[in-house]
Amino acid sequence: MAGLSGLLFVGALSPGRRHMLDGLEELGVRVEAAAEPGRAWECVERCGVVLLAPGSPADIPLIPRFEEQGKPVGMVLRAGDKGLAPHGLKAGARSVFVDEVHPEEVLGFVRSVTEEGLLRREVRWLRAEVRQQAGAGILIGGSAPSERLRRSIREAGPRHRAILLRGEKGASFAAVGRALHARHPGQRHPLIQFQARQPAFEKALARLEKGKGSEGEILELGGTLLVEEAQLLPRELQVRLAAAALGGPACPEFRLIVCETIDPERLIQDSLIPSLCDEARCLPVRIPTLRERRKDLPELAEAVLRDFAERFGLGPHVLTPGAVEAIQERPWWGNESELEMSLCRAVLLSGGPAISVDAFAPDPSARRRGEMEEFFRERLAPIVGVLGKGGGSDFYEHTIRSVEKPLLELVLRESGGNQLKAAQLLGMNRNTLHRKLQELNLTPPAGRRGPRRK
Repeated sequence: MAGLSGLLFVGALSPGRRHMLDGLEELGVRVEAAAEPGRAWECVERCGVVLLAPGSPADIPLIPRFEEQGKPVGMVLRAGDKGLAPHGLKAGARSVFVDEVHPEEVLGFVRSVTEEGLLRREVRWLRAEVRQQAGAGILIGGSAPSERLRRSIREAGPRHRAILLRGEKGASFAAVGRALHARHPGQRHPLIQFQARQPAFEKALARLEKGKGSEGEILELGGTLLVEEAQLLPRELQVRLAAAALGGPACPEFRLIVCETIDPERLIQDSLIPSLCDEARCLPVRIPTLRERRKDLPELAEAVLRDFAERFGLGPHVLTPGAVEAIQERPWWGNESELEMSLCRAVLLSGGPAISVDAFAPDPSARRRGEMEEFFRERLAPIVGVLGKGGGSDFYEHTIRSVEKPLLELVLRESGGNQLKAAQLLGMNRNTLHRKLQELNLTPPAGRRGPRRK
């Protein structure tokens, strides 16, 4: 039983108690005994656990004194002294034994408090690690947007009970949330994280409203409740969340972080109710997009590759200069999530420690689509800029037909005039293609269809 804490027995030794201590020594527990409290203070530093046998109520105040020394205390009582048990437990005793005590009972107590001490040390270590790493990925970089984000996190002090965290899809909401939590209320308090899409969220909200469970404990004792994609919650759940977390009394070290995700591909965004996004009640913190942080991209990519190496036991990977240039050119509409997925794919394709442009390059069809969009954007920008100066126009229809006609001509030429093949190349129905060809006067005359096969 190596590694168990030593035990100090304090009190009168009867034959039964001496037999118990001898049994503990045979089981591998180092035991010391002190009949008087004065002798106990000389031995207490060498032992991790104290077993007190109080002879009267006057001995009960020794329990908190041992606890102050960081020593967990158990009690051994005679059958006639069981009335002291409530007083001892109230004073801080962890367990109560009544003579005659079997050594295995005390061994279980010693083992539990020893393991508890190891767990406490591990938790302290983990908390120290988390303090250093909380939000590290999102806080990397020296660009102006990154510095503004760091400043916002520093300013999010105790006076802000709620934080409104805004960013595009794919942004590191969880990392920024952890950084905000580390700032206040701190790692000594728990952080509970929920996705609005999770079926369990409504049950968690009910516990928060009733002040029960881990959610109710956070509201009462302190901690952070982080709700991602909160704009997707039904309105009635948003109302209940605002009332439970912001409408009533709460611990000064409680914080609600509400995440609002913006999807650049959608014209109409889901919204939060005013009580959850009112800047008079919530401190707004914006996560900058990767498009704003191009200066930080090489450093961010290096951090992601290091993380991959640590998590999956891989060797170090580095980006070639061409690959660095490639990631700085991409728009990254998926933000951090897209960057991580692209780097993961590049690591799998690299076949070695160096990641080149070939391994990192996006899908060719996606690149062509991006180049085409950029071409039309540049050509249309000067025309759209003057549209507002005139009256109504058919500019939209004219633009669509101007693109559609040459596109269909080129595809028909590529397919050799075969409308079925052309429809397959375009990804449309053959009848739809035939109708458009007629509308644009691209259908060949009947006499030019070529000789009919016999």
